[in-house]
Amino acid sequence: MGSSTAPVVSIVTVAHNAREALLKGLAAVEAGTEVPTELIVVDNGSTDNTAAAMRHAFREVALERRKAPLPPLAAANLGAARARAPWLLFLDPGLEPVGDAIRTLLEHAGGHPEDRLWTGRTLRDGADDGRTVEGPPSLWGTVCLAAGLPLEPERLPGLDRAIGGAVPAVTPRMLLVERGLWEALGGFDESLPASDLSVRARAHGARPTLVPDAQMASLSPAPARPPVSTAGLAARMAFARRHWSPGRARAAGWVLGAAALLRSVTGDPWRTAWQARAAWLSTVDEGHLTPRPSGPLLTALPAQRPSSSLPSSSEPSSSEPSSSEPSSSSEPSSLRPREGSRQP
Repeated sequence: MGSSTAPVVSIVTVAHNAREALLKGLAAVEAGTEVPTELIVVDNGSTDNTAAAMRHAFREVALERRKAPLPPLAAANLGAARARAPWLLFLDPGLEPVGDAIRTLLEHAGGHPEDRLWTGRTLRDGADDGRTVEGPPSLWGTVCLAAGLPLEPERLPGLDRAIGGAVPAVTPRMLLVERGLWEALGGFDESLPASDLSVRARAHGARPTLVPDAQMASLSPAPARPPVSTAGLAARMAFARRHWSPGRARAAGWVLGAAALLRSVTGDPWRTAWQARAAWLSTVDEGHLTPRPSGPLLTALPAQRPSSSLPSSSEPSSSEPSSSEPSSSSEPSSLRPREGSRQP
């Protein structure tokens, strides 16, 4: 982390009851890169003393503490609002760089600014865990989910992640974005899956890209397949109504509604999903979703390189520690749109 050097990249991590993995990962990130960084951690309603451990071990990290957890994408937006650097890098807690992965990712991005969104690879036991790249929600994926098939087509099981290049969507597990684009897109839409960010960016000329040499090792156990939830079904249906044709969106609703009815006899989570069907089957795009900027703004937004060059050696940081409780206050004064971009 740089002292007199302004940060090149703001690293945003959202943690919920992941104290040990978070501490180990942040220590590895600090020791593993020469790039001037600022670290921003959102303690998203943890009950394992994450905030106290963070203040003790990392006095220079900007800490945003939530007493009650937010949806993960809402917490990520909260952390990004405090960023000062020209690049934003979202990282899951408990990732250890293999080599200087952050520099590798930024150097590739600086050489290919037209791509606008990038990710690397996260490894478990030396193999790619498949969690940095995904496909957006699809009708086939919806059928697999509804039928309980042991298939996850939206995880792109056939993709050779060692090759890299353009991918359908990148996930916030490791996601690098130029801050001007992030601000023009309005960040994550908290009501939709994370892949919506890539879909909206692609619609305006971005090329989400996998950089296979930018690698991080996972220090935490492999997560279980997430259970069906009302929030997840609502996000899927909202995505369908925003990005699919009306006929395909209706088909997705029929498939999920039938599955909820038929599988409710097995108990939760489908019983709860069926009981709450009015909440997710009636999801609409207008009214409750965050308004997004118009197309001409994004089309006109130029691809930009980092405003700060990467250093040849690391320097200690002089940034002051900070923390805050949840509030509805306006954007911090340290966040300013760069030339060629504006706040949505």
